[in-house]
Amino acid sequence: RYWGTPIPIIHCGDCGAQGVPKDQLPVVLPDDVSFAIPGNPLDRHPAWKHVDCPSCGKPAVRETDTLDTFADSSWYFIRFASQPKDKPFDRAVAESWLPVGQYIGGVEHAILHLLYARFWTRALKHLGLLDIAEPFTGLFTQGMVTHETYRSSDNRWLSPDDVRDGIEIATGNPITVGRVEKMSKSKKNTVDPEPIVDQYGADATRWVMLSDSPPERDLPWSESGTEGAWRLVQRLWPRADGAPPQ
Repeated sequence: RYWGTPIPIIHCGDCGAQGVPKDQLPVVLPDDVSFAIPGNPLDRHPAWKHVDCPSCGKPAVRETDTLDTFADSSWYFIRFASQPKDKPFDRAVAESWLPVGQYIGGVEHAILHLLYARFWTRALKHLGLLDIAEPFTGLFTQGMVTHETYRSSDNRWLSPDDVRDGIEIATGNPITVGRVEKMSKSKKNTVDPEPIVDQYGADATRWVMLSDSPPERDLPWSESGTEGAWRLVQRLWPRADGAPPQ
């Protein structure tokens, strides 16, 4: 894939995998790639991947895979604490701020990012570049917003807007109601908040999400409390605005 940090490895038919020399780092992705054909555009680039082996000088090929984007964010908290212009971070400054006191994230994001961030931090400690073993002292994982899933009579995923009273609106055929799962574009069980915000306002929509479930639990989405939250906002807003309540 193209999007990601380049892996600084050169593959030589005689010498095997070779690290890119330090004076050639960082490896920069080309700007003139084409996404017209499916697949990795770096494999099809006419020049970028073709280099000489740093060991024997014979023609070789760059690694065209790239690192997961989590690799880029696995040490951002260190850079946030220290931003020198001539190196990734200043050890003494970073250590004066770290570790981070509280990590907050969705449970799925936290699993991967937390794993990579801990590995990155431990690797830096192992290399003697940072005297911090654990990047975060506290962890809070937020719940997911969930919704029922729906399948058509020919087994297609349907969005909530496609369904009314157990029937697929477009065909009139009965649908199958599946499990309540996290909202997912692939299963189409997402709800567009824009019509809700347009009708009830952003404050009422936020109020429903905050009041329906503790932040660490999953939130099964329902519009049933939105009107009540809207009425409460209508009573509170005049007080905050200084006008007498209606």
